[in-house]
Amino acid sequence: MKTFSKHFKSNASTVVGPKASQRAAIALAPESITWRTSWLAIGLAISLAIGVSLIPTLSMAADAGSWTVRSGVTVVAPDDSGDQLRLNGSGDAFIGAVGPEKLGVDSDTQLGITIEYRLTQEWGVELLLSTPFEHTAKGTQTLGGVDIADVKHLPPTLSAIYHFNSGEDFQPYIGAGLNYTLFFSEDTTAEANAAFSSLGLEGAKVELDDSWGVSLQAGADYQINDRWSVNGSVRWIDLNTEADIVFSNGTKISGDVDIDPFVYSLMLGYTF
Repeated sequence: MKTFSKHFKSNASTVVGPKASQRAAIALAPESITWRTSWLAIGLAISLAIGVSLIPTLSMAADAGSWTVRSGVTVVAPDDSGDQLRLNGSGDAFIGAVGPEKLGVDSDTQLGITIEYRLTQEWGVELLLSTPFEHTAKGTQTLGGVDIADVKHLPPTLSAIYHFNSGEDFQPYIGAGLNYTLFFSEDTTAEANAAFSSLGLEGAKVELDDSWGVSLQAGADYQINDRWSVNGSVRWIDLNTEADIVFSNGTKISGDVDIDPFVYSLMLGYTF
């Protein structure tokens, strides 16, 4: 904080085996019971074999028109870059007052949810939702390590998904779609407010522009059975925003930030 002020001022189930079943039958005595038990066991085995053989068919038949809901851990890891911060619209003015500076954004982990509707066995439409992600914008150069602002965002993303190996246990897929990121609860940190106050800058208000961008993803489902699956995915989102800090005297600090995060998810899915 002192460094910030100094720079600004100076620069601006159990199953019983056959043997156990036979002992139980012998204990009950009549051979007819043993004979019936044997046929019953054979019948059950045949039924089980038929049932197992039908599972893939039933699963494949349920693909088109089915819904899959997944939920689990989702990490947003920004691969950020940005332009030089500007003071009242001028990058040179900021450099002269403080020094060269760009904003960086930290990572966050939240609960992610995806809802997919299968149009065909291969094609689906997926919506990504989550609990709000929370990030801190930091200085990366002259103000390196200084927490400047906290912000929350929601990143709903609608994608078209193509599944490979449909009907198999392991089903990789790829997807592309459109992301809308909504920023809210923006606020400067106590650390930044103290620094601003020492410079005579009060009443800081932060605003980040919402963003529209392309989303690309790759992932895979592993079918535990015909209903439950484990899912892993990674996606990249084209996420760009402009951050503005406006003070009560009209002074404004602004900067463009290319957040462009990688989003990693590990989820449990249910198909119905």
